[in-house]
Amino acid sequence: MRITQSMMSTSMMHNLQNNYRRMDKYQEQLMTNRQLNRPSDNPIGVADALNYRQEVSFTTQFTGNVDDAYSWMEFTDSVLTETSSIVQRLSELAVQGGTDTVPEDARENIAQEVGQLYNQLVSLGNSQFKGKYIFNGERVNEKPYPADPANTDYQLDDGEVEYQIGAGIYVPVNLIGDKVFGVSGDPNGLYAVVDSLKNALESDDTAGIQATIGQLQNSLQNITTVQAEAGGKQNRLDFTMSRLEDLQINYTDLQSKVEDTDMAKAISELKTSESIYQSSLDTIARIIRPTLLDFLK
Repeated sequence: MRITQSMMSTSMMHNLQNNYRRMDKYQEQLMTNRQLNRPSDNPIGVADALNYRQEVSFTTQFTGNVDDAYSWMEFTDSVLTETSSIVQRLSELAVQGGTDTVPEDARENIAQEVGQLYNQLVSLGNSQFKGKYIFNGERVNEKPYPADPANTDYQLDDGEVEYQIGAGIYVPVNLIGDKVFGVSGDPNGLYAVVDSLKNALESDDTAGIQATIGQLQNSLQNITTVQAEAGGKQNRLDFTMSRLEDLQINYTDLQSKVEDTDMAKAISELKTSESIYQSSLDTIARIIRPTLLDFLK
């Protein structure tokens, strides 16, 4: 095959363009700090990058859910702690008021304090976290307890409020109020026991006062058990948060390796491509010499 000047020129210009594109590629990587600026740069790498981005997005969402769930449980724990303290105080008042030698007016004063503590227990039963009632199952927008639950019928929802903390993994964060304050109409429920203590104090009923002491101790033990259950869930959320933070770091690192530019490598490749491009220009200048027609012009 005969090699013509035109064929040589076309081939040289084609190679020169390739060398220029290679140099432009590394210049772009250095300017954007990304080695993937378009799908054609690395189709497999783009697919991996999209997958890592999705995993990072999921992990970020799960981390937010765990944080919110932990806050809910932390708030619930504080409510249970206050409830436990009140029941402990009520037990002390019951022991104090159940003594035969205590005067009637002293029992009336104790009854007034018991009434205030009863109202505070009702307030705790209607506690809200971020505008949601924590003791009414899935009916988080409905107030669970009436003003006087010991003497008013009520019905709580027993559904679970769940947070997704992983792919297909859910954790319930709410506690049903019946486990803490007792079922409506149950004489051994906390509200009913406190109301009985108040009535016994007001009627100067020593036997009735003493009967509530054991019931209050049972309620206190029950609250401790429920609080331990909540603490177990908090521990699980702690471990889950730690695992998600590790996953976030790993996926972010993998994404960076696929997408971000290796600056040292890119600078080295740019210098090499610049040298190649300059050499190409020099070579073309030497090969394409002026012809007789150029001089005749």
